[in-house]
Amino acid sequence: METKHHTLNEGRILAYGEFGKPGGVPVFYAHGGPGSRLEGALFHSKALERGYRFIATDRPGMGESTFLENRKLLDYPKDLEELADALNIGRFGVMGWSGGGAHTTVCAYALPERLLFNITCAGYTNFSELPDAEKYLESKADQVAVGLSKSHPRLFKMFFDLMNFSEKVAPEAAYDAFMKKLCPSDKEISAQPEFKELFLNDQREAFKQGAQGVTTDAAVHYVDWGFSLSEIQCRLHVFHGTADHMVPFEFGLNLEQNVPDCILHRLEDQGHLFPYKYMDAIFDAADEEIKG
Repeated sequence: METKHHTLNEGRILAYGEFGKPGGVPVFYAHGGPGSRLEGALFHSKALERGYRFIATDRPGMGESTFLENRKLLDYPKDLEELADALNIGRFGVMGWSGGGAHTTVCAYALPERLLFNITCAGYTNFSELPDAEKYLESKADQVAVGLSKSHPRLFKMFFDLMNFSEKVAPEAAYDAFMKKLCPSDKEISAQPEFKELFLNDQREAFKQGAQGVTTDAAVHYVDWGFSLSEIQCRLHVFHGTADHMVPFEFGLNLEQNVPDCILHRLEDQGHLFPYKYMDAIFDAADEEIKG
């Protein structure tokens, strides 16, 4: 994969990679957090088979994209629209996984006229519309982190400084510790060598510039998104596993309950890594939206 760079109007660099079928139906992919454009490689074969041009960008401060101070979720669709214009792409689909899910969801509010489809996989909901949203997070550390992101941002960043250190010094141990938290279906996926190799490379690339970008990327999920979910004007497809230990299934339910036109694809007994084996179902949803 060749890494490409686009200079945005404000001077920031937006790095991206392309996967799938050149000239196919364009899809902008939002990676997880921490993550990078390298994550798009997971979808390369299926996107090629199904006729999709998969464009995965690095979000600010991760991979090779320039850091953006005081970033908000709604900055993401602005960057996508500018990149789409530069690539002479009129309408396109958006797809996001995990930390990329909310970034994809806000595109349904900000860019409804540009979207062919909008698919979020195991993503977050607007915390301002789910009372005590952090209580659904399984990890106590994650619950504490939500509060620290607002009251003590320097302490919040320490979580990701430690993660960065672990990824650099003992990536295998960090991977094993992370995967111990997963449900059985996720552990089955994480045991596959090709998944592990891509995951480790993706994590390494996420911290290429340090932990600042990753910290900001997490923090944007815990504040008001700047609009109400009821204001989303186009259909949203939400795929979420009922056994997700990383991003609670309740977040998917909340999206279904508050977005006017939302289809929740409930994946029984599946965890956080389900896109690895549910790609056909995800692309089926995209095909149906394109057909109208």
